[in-house]
Amino acid sequence: MKNSLNKTEKKTQEYFESCGYKIFKVPEQRKKTPDFENDEILVEVKEVSPLEVGGLQNDSTYNAIKNNLQNSANKFRDYDFKHFKKHFVIIFSNDITKDDIFSVWTGSFSPNNPQKILSSGMLLSNEHKQHIDGVVWFKKLSDLVPKFVWATDKNNSIKCFFPSLFFSSSSLF
Repeated sequence: MKNSLNKTEKKTQEYFESCGYKIFKVPEQRKKTPDFENDEILVEVKEVSPLEVGGLQNDSTYNAIKNNLQNSANKFRDYDFKHFKKHFVIIFSNDITKDDIFSVWTGSFSPNNPQKILSSGMLLSNEHKQHIDGVVWFKKLSDLVPKFVWATDKNNSIKCFFPSLFFSSSSLF
């Protein structure tokens, strides 16, 4: 029986295939699983809606991003504990900006304005960060390529998965 894909999963699969990487839907299991995998990568797809609630502060945008990244990190940890593959979170959201994701990751407003705006309770923990190699943001489903990619590895080994961004203008954590 083949798992059906939702629209963001289908778009994610199409994107990776356009870059030469076939990814396959991971069958649902009792333990937490990411959405896709191949020999090199694991991919978790999220639609982020700031109306999501829950968290230490009353800012639904940051809470939605943090909760989705934490959930993704937990799936990667449970599925690939020894981190043999690259772990990517693909975010689809027209309601957030790249600086919102950056803020949850670093606590700063933006790379251009390093002032701290978020308390540690609003940030993604280092424990969760260690299970995410890249966060990829598509603003709209119609985007042909991501609007932004953040990479955690300092040797840039994920560039091959996002050629259109890394060979134009992109940012690394």
